[in-house]
Amino acid sequence: MTSSKSWLPEAALRWLPLVVLVGGLAVVWTGVSMAADVHRSAGLFPGRVVATDVREHLTADVEYTGPDGVTRTETFEHHQGRVIVPGRRVQIRVWPDERRAEFDQGDEHTGPIVAGSLLTLLGAGATVLLFLWHHGVRLEKSRARLERWWLLSWWWLSRWR
Repeated sequence: MTSSKSWLPEAALRWLPLVVLVGGLAVVWTGVSMAADVHRSAGLFPGRVVATDVREHLTADVEYTGPDGVTRTETFEHHQGRVIVPGRRVQIRVWPDERRAEFDQGDEHTGPIVAGSLLTLLGAGATVLLFLWHHGVRLEKSRARLERWWLLSWWWLSRWR
């Protein structure tokens, strides 16, 4: 392809930063809601695997003592890829108000929060630059001022030491 035209239509290039911004906000919202769900639980409780299903260990009967002090035995499904054998100790996260319990999966919410924050910053910066460019603001003067400020700040730092 030797054409100088972009393979993306011009309208798509205008909307792409906004799509990245909205997508980043959606990913951050997902991570925050996952974190809120984890922090709403009553916490982690140690459990002991009593029995597992014979076929591929996809279910496990776990005995644990909940926040009310009652020892329960529940069957959990797990698809984390780890092998759970009888007698192994596991961590159980409990939500007593919802009468639900799950294997603890760690901090799964930090990845979406970090990735969504980066996408949001990238989308917001690109949206601002596209807005400025669309309204005729050229960045040559701003870049020259930034370089001058950068050199001046380095000069002050070298004198201050």
